[in-house]
Amino acid sequence: MTALYTDLKARIVEVARLLEEKNLNHGRSGNISMRVPDSNHVLITPSGLVKSRLNTDDIVVIDTEGRVVEGRWKPSSEVNMHLAIYKARNDVNAIIHAHTVYSTVLAVARKPLPPIIEEAVLFLGGEVRVAEFAPYGTVQLAENVVRALGDRKAVLLASHGVVAVGGSLEEAVEVLSLLERLSQVYVLSEILTGGGTPVLHAGGQSSSRILT
Repeated sequence: MTALYTDLKARIVEVARLLEEKNLNHGRSGNISMRVPDSNHVLITPSGLVKSRLNTDDIVVIDTEGRVVEGRWKPSSEVNMHLAIYKARNDVNAIIHAHTVYSTVLAVARKPLPPIIEEAVLFLGGEVRVAEFAPYGTVQLAENVVRALGDRKAVLLASHGVVAVGGSLEEAVEVLSLLERLSQVYVLSEILTGGGTPVLHAGGQSSSRILT
């Protein structure tokens, strides 16, 4: 593989460690992938390894049909989900799936994250919806995620976790971090208001009702 592949693998390894440091992922959970520019290849983290301890040799190269091109490990169990998102979204070049605490609280409760502050509208695309539950790693889960994600930047996975996407890996990290912060604000606000957190209209005005 070329120097480009080595560089992209190094970026994935760096982000995997960063997510652990920022308490956005832990241990063997979660997965990260990137498209390789001008190719039909995707780089993805391996299944079953501690993400913060990965090195570049651990990153698996697959094609867009999920076949392993290079790597000593099995690719992430969520490979179907990653590939389905890439096929549906030409603007997405990086994907992070994680089990962040507050976002996963919403996912477990099957509660979407409404646009409670302007950042949610500007950077996440509005309400973050919940993908219907399906067993992890399945084609059904992949289909549910693509449907709920739509043209937005993030989606909650019912009773599972979250997915953040971006045009770059750096953007996907920013989306994941923002999603977790807004989820924390929303959960705490729901406690404080007794479930009456105001949400924003498209024009930026607040409302006590969730608008779809």
